[in-house]
Amino acid sequence: MPNTPSNSRVPISVRISQEDADFIASLQIQGTNTPSDKIRELLSQARTLHTQGQDYETSLSLAEQQLYTARHEILALEKELGVHSHIVARIFEILPDLVATMMADYPKTCDKSALVNFEKQAMWRVVRLMDSVLQLAITGKGAGYDDSVLDELDNTLQLANLIYQHNQNTQPNQ
Repeated sequence: MPNTPSNSRVPISVRISQEDADFIASLQIQGTNTPSDKIRELLSQARTLHTQGQDYETSLSLAEQQLYTARHEILALEKELGVHSHIVARIFEILPDLVATMMADYPKTCDKSALVNFEKQAMWRVVRLMDSVLQLAITGKGAGYDDSVLDELDNTLQLANLIYQHNQNTQPNQ
């Protein structure tokens, strides 16, 4: 096999179905325009997923790319309809970090302290998302497309209250 620099390009010719060609043509990947650009980016993503030696930054980039189309289509719909959901925006903001952490920072050795740390990192991100949504519930107005969606928090708030009461009853008197 010839020794070629990693940045050199090797032409490859393939035949694909019309359905796949249409898919590639309609595919929106940030920083790509042509079918060749898109196929190169898909190969790059597949290589990264296959090697699984991902660091956080690579995982974050992949997570953002996976959500790119949905996020941008939602933003376009919001603009067209003249609405906005802070709830959806916060989920799109925080989710890539959570996914990247789960993909890149999981322990690769049999080490309980590493598992404990991983759990803390994951929980911190989940709590950050919960805090963001709960903050939106304080006013209850303008948080979502339909503010009644915040009613879904009733069970969560009841559970939080039960936990708070339990902790108050189990703490020693000071």
